[in-house]
Amino acid sequence: MFRLGWQVFRAQFADAVSVDRFRRALRIGVLAAVVAAVVMVVTEASSHWASTSTGLTVVVIVLLSVATGLLALACCPFAQPLDPAATINGRQVRPDTARTVRTSVKPYLQRKPPAVDPEDREAVLVDTALLRRGLVLDLTRWGPCLGAGLLAAVAAWTAGAIPAYILLYFVPWSVGMLDRVRELGRAERARRAAAALPPHDAATPAGRDSLPRTDRGPATANSVRMTETRPGD
Repeated sequence: MFRLGWQVFRAQFADAVSVDRFRRALRIGVLAAVVAAVVMVVTEASSHWASTSTGLTVVVIVLLSVATGLLALACCPFAQPLDPAATINGRQVRPDTARTVRTSVKPYLQRKPPAVDPEDREAVLVDTALLRRGLVLDLTRWGPCLGAGLLAAVAAWTAGAIPAYILLYFVPWSVGMLDRVRELGRAERARRAAAALPPHDAATPAGRDSLPRTDRGPATANSVRMTETRPGD
């Protein structure tokens, strides 16, 4: 699932993240890193705030400068604006804030999911598309944040300001990031399984009500107007 999730992240990056905005954010991050480095070099030369040797001081300044650049990058807006805005049954939704799915879809995101019920097909297609976009944005933003925090902690440890065990605090955060990638893979697995099924109306036996059950929600995948690239299709 981790490998599939990483493949989906790369394939869907340009769909969720504006390339122009991300390039601008990169330039802002580089500028912030350079400014931070200049400020720290000047203040170190005048006040000698670092209590380490010259070589370690250079390492500390470089680490803190890169951390500043990553933090500035993460703070910039880079989400791809949707045009037209995504809607479900005429109601506008915010796919950039979707981080969960409805109850009927959750079983298909488990480690060992059941076969997709034909009645849940449309719900799975809708929810996994929204969830996928949210996860890609999360990874793009929180990845640099995690890197910035880790580099700042390493710089502080190098300078003797914090003990080494503080670095262990970043282990659960790193595991959480990896779990996001794994969740992205599970969402794609569920989407592919649902896409392989025929539409529920066509699969409904004659003489039965072809409308979806009301307890499963009225949303349909065809009503979500957003560009969807399917990796591997």
